[in-house]
Amino acid sequence: MGRRMQPQTVREQVTRALRDELVAGNFEGGHVLREVELAQRLGVSRGPVRDAFLQLSHEGFLAYVANRGVTVRHPPVKKNRDMIVSLRVQIETFAVKSGLADITEEGYAGIEMALRELRFACSNDSAAAVARCDMAFHEAVLLACGAEDFMEVWRQLCAKMLMAYSRLHDYGEVLEEHQHILDALRSHDKQAVIAALKENIR
Repeated sequence: MGRRMQPQTVREQVTRALRDELVAGNFEGGHVLREVELAQRLGVSRGPVRDAFLQLSHEGFLAYVANRGVTVRHPPVKKNRDMIVSLRVQIETFAVKSGLADITEEGYAGIEMALRELRFACSNDSAAAVARCDMAFHEAVLLACGAEDFMEVWRQLCAKMLMAYSRLHDYGEVLEEHQHILDALRSHDKQAVIAALKENIR
């Protein structure tokens, strides 16, 4: 079972629901999202939908286009995605090189909890949940390594990758790769951690 989460506000619930739909590919790039339609479908007022649009625009999933409103961003083309992957790898490997020795037992507990949640998501065969838990695992690693200064840019890079999440049908492999990362972290082997990260981030 996943950990018991704090109750979410309506704004957070709507934002998560829309993010999951975007990650699952339920909206094509360029699709116009309308507040009224989404509010009716989700059973909420327009305010939380508007707030969700702002948050998801900040994360890089949505864009405001003149005379069209809020549209879904297109996934990055391959050469741009390759660069995004490279930048994300640089951030995560730098964090490990800098902070591996400083990970506390509390930090490891957070990473292990994230891995359990990823395993639970995989067992339920939910693409959006797997993608979300995949990123949450890496975020737990970064935070455990003391990489708070990089979190905002890292999250934006992840949003771009999630728009074309490529690990939708090999959940067993995904779990194995994340277990390798945790095992390498626990062994304090920087090179093994970096190799495991590079194998996983693609």
